[in-house]
Amino acid sequence: MTLADAVIERVRVERLDESVAGRKAGDSRHAVVVEARGVSGVFAPIDELPAALIATRLGQSALRHPVTDHTGLVHGLLAQLGPHAAGLGRWAVGALDCAVWDLHGRLADLPVAALLTDRPAPRVPVYASWLSLDLSADSAAESVKATAGEGYAFTKWGLRGGADSAEMVVLTERAATWAGHSVAVDALGTWGHLRTMEISPLLTPQTVRWVEDPLPRTDQAAYQYLKQYARGLRIAFGERLHHAEDARALLEHCRPEAFTFDAVWCGGITEARTWLGAAHDANVPVHLHGRAFLPAVHLAAAFPDKASAVEYQVVWEPRRQQALHGTLRPDGGHVSLPDRPGLGMGVRR
Repeated sequence: MTLADAVIERVRVERLDESVAGRKAGDSRHAVVVEARGVSGVFAPIDELPAALIATRLGQSALRHPVTDHTGLVHGLLAQLGPHAAGLGRWAVGALDCAVWDLHGRLADLPVAALLTDRPAPRVPVYASWLSLDLSADSAAESVKATAGEGYAFTKWGLRGGADSAEMVVLTERAATWAGHSVAVDALGTWGHLRTMEISPLLTPQTVRWVEDPLPRTDQAAYQYLKQYARGLRIAFGERLHHAEDARALLEHCRPEAFTFDAVWCGGITEARTWLGAAHDANVPVHLHGRAFLPAVHLAAAFPDKASAVEYQVVWEPRRQQALHGTLRPDGGHVSLPDRPGLGMGVRR
């Protein structure tokens, strides 16, 4: 029998090892496991709600499907979910898809990136984000300088819209000075139109690389309005999108400075290939969201012409990796592509 004949024989959800030191309330605590021919593919960690959707519905639908037919599996699962395929549904499909890619790689004895292309890049550039850091705190300067000094492509900092506009500009300028480069700013959906238009003339390209998600919803009409009336402001978005059609329309009509979609939330590695192609066609740089760090690294290694530096969440990603055997940590602003089969990391179960 060939690899093309392998079919998914079992899908289950497991709870991660609760004894791992440093785990906190709110951490993702589940893994999705897919089996074929006595081999397991795994993706973790995932949250309780997508895990439950896989356990109660999607996993059963994936049984007997060919392991190597990723497009057929994902499209079938999304069609089954219908109008519920946005948000939670996409997340669950994406997690299951990544587990199947891990299984495919383990059966083929190849890293996932090597399944996606014949010559994956051995190393992937990353940028650092620390969205929970309070830039007004006394220790902020030291934290920004230390993070920027580790050689990342650039850094990104959170700036919620509750502060006075003048104060937000000052904090952004300080962050850029401390970092020694223009910084990306994540508004976390809190600015809105009025605040964004008020602050945009005060932010220079020398200070701000982009402002990510200034609006609470990634809506084409809303961002077209913002593009018209906040001229010159560099904007990034993507992680809140769920459909490729919406992504294409926003890329074409709103032209962000960066497209920051998530490799799992969009529907998994299979769907992410389509999204990378759409951004490439629109000539928009892609900086993959850091929640799905390991799949993002494989995608960036496979398609370095379509994906630029991947987000590394300096506080949250090490905590996620506590659920895994081995770690994938940046060195000099890059991470090395795992050379083990599949996604390249085991799970503590």
